[in-house]
Amino acid sequence: MLPPGPRTPAFWQTLRFGFSPREYSRSVIGRYGLVTRFRGLNGNGIAISDPELARAVFAADPEGFETPAVMPQLFGARSVLAAAGSEHKRQRKLLNPRFHGARIKSFLDTIQRVVRERLDGFRKAALDGQIVVMTDVAQELTLDIIVETIFGESVGLSRPQAREILKELIHSLAPSFVFAEALRSMAYPPWRRFVRRRAEFDTWVDTMIADRRKRQAPGADILGVLLEARYDDGAAMDDAEIRDQLMTLLLAGHETTAVALAWGVYWLLREPDALARLRAELDGLGSAASPDAVMRLPYVQAVVSETLRVEPVVTDVARICRVPLSLGPWTVPAGELAIVNLCAILDNDALFPEPRRFRPERFLERTFGAGEFLPFGGGARRCLGAAFAESELSLALASIAAEWDLGLADERPEPSIRRNITMGPKRGVRVRVLGARARPEVAQAS
Repeated sequence: MLPPGPRTPAFWQTLRFGFSPREYSRSVIGRYGLVTRFRGLNGNGIAISDPELARAVFAADPEGFETPAVMPQLFGARSVLAAAGSEHKRQRKLLNPRFHGARIKSFLDTIQRVVRERLDGFRKAALDGQIVVMTDVAQELTLDIIVETIFGESVGLSRPQAREILKELIHSLAPSFVFAEALRSMAYPPWRRFVRRRAEFDTWVDTMIADRRKRQAPGADILGVLLEARYDDGAAMDDAEIRDQLMTLLLAGHETTAVALAWGVYWLLREPDALARLRAELDGLGSAASPDAVMRLPYVQAVVSETLRVEPVVTDVARICRVPLSLGPWTVPAGELAIVNLCAILDNDALFPEPRRFRPERFLERTFGAGEFLPFGGGARRCLGAAFAESELSLALASIAAEWDLGLADERPEPSIRRNITMGPKRGVRVRVLGARARPEVAQAS
């Protein structure tokens, strides 16, 4: 049985959800309920905003799903985001250990160093009385982190060239062709531009890979980790697969983390009590705290979680059903989409009272289940880079809060708009840098 839903044209439903997902979801849920039928330019299906049924989607047999066509077209045919079924399981088994635990800890010092180097630019802004756009700062910062953690051990690496290639590729993304398959055509100039930038990225990465293979020195950065990785049968990833995995880390990781960082600064400046509590926790460590010590602070993690909840950067996750999928009284037909509406679940006032209020304490008061707090998706396809992204956000927000005094340059509420594949602040979060913050001394830094 199919649930009820809007009967408006596919173009209109795609437009409304694409550019105002939270507001449109509220209106649809208010009229039709938490499970609704939809029609879209990338296909028809059922949207799930019910936490229990979302968990059922994530717990379903991965063999029953395919990935939408947009995934290989954006990230590459060999990307873990494009793979489905047994191939996806094989890739995740190889990649999961390399993006969790000790491996992520090995990058924390680099992340903290890059954060502090990039934020040192605030000194000039403070002296000149400049207004800084946080999305610009965050994008430059996360781009530097990507260059250092993915390619940092490459001999002859030109960091300015790397930043320019990566920046041009990111800026070539357009929401129009992400949400409309018909526009992913060489006849459409924005798509043509993206394909050209992707080819430039591939050529550049090929030179990095060739150099590492020639020197037989993979290195400890992420490129080196991928070069050394071996599947159960002893096979290594070939150059095309490495390129696509790096493309995935770049597109899925850079923009999302940068936008979340800008939102985190915005909400901390709007909620001075939260900022004061965060600073008190950080000041207890002292200015020489190790990144691992910062990562263990409960309120730091609560601030990161609440930032990801109150302003979800990714609005939904989609699966194409190879076979019919039963969800309570409803069934998603084979060949149609099952979409978990992340932004609607994270905005559910039964789960998160006063959902539009930034209150990190909620994550210290209770633990949320797999179908409740899900900014990185869930199940077998939960975001591979979640732990890395959380580390970046934790260390960057901690450095900003502990070391700098900022003020919002615009007191109006910051609307959320579609940037490309993500939602972000319309005005970019404009702040004044008031100066470096004087931190209290502690007897001994942790």
